Amino acid sequence: MNAVDLSGRVAVVTGGAQGIGLAVARRLLSSGASVAIWDIDQAAMTSALAELEPLGRVEAFTCDQSQIEAVDRAAIETERALGPVDLLVNNAGIAGPAATVVDYDPAAWRQIVDIDLNGVFYCCRRLVPGMIARNYGRIVNVASVAGKEGNPNAAAYSAAKAGVLALTKSLGKELASHDIAVNALTPSPARTRIL
Repeated sequence: MNAVDLSGRVAVVTGGAQGIGLAVARRLLSSGASVAIWDIDQAAMTSALAELEPLGRVEAFTCDQSQIEAVDRAAIETERALGPVDLLVNNAGIAGPAATVVDYDPAAWRQIVDIDLNGVFYCCRRLVPGMIARNYGRIVNVASVAGKEGNPNAAAYSAAKAGVLALTKSLGKELASHDIAVNALTPSPARTRIL
């Protein structure tokens, strides 16, 4: 495994209590960062803390990232517990139901977009100003190959993840004059809870 020294850095991982987010939290801790997990699944957060606490400084905060007020609360709690946030991994997301566009439930569409796209925007909007003030930050947005290709019977998920890719490009260009890197990952399906 390649080594990265993140000593003294504070990271937020959304959806960090399970799946890809938990693996990211584990890796950040092993690299020396302090980590805040933001998740809505309290039982999963309790389990994740039990696993991660021996690896380093980790806290868990309940956060429904589809609600801007919840993101603001989690950010305040994180900054109070761990200090200013240097690293943000926007990983939390849901896939939603499989259905054709003409059969797609508008409420499900809104929920997917609220979590998978608007939540990423809310997290960036809240944490980027501090990164700008300190002239340092690293943001990784977990998108999906569905955002690049568009999956059948998954229009809401595909559209939301395509939005994450565009948001990543826009934000990266906005922050180019600061030492803040903004990147996206586009994993293919993985055997995690989202499936």
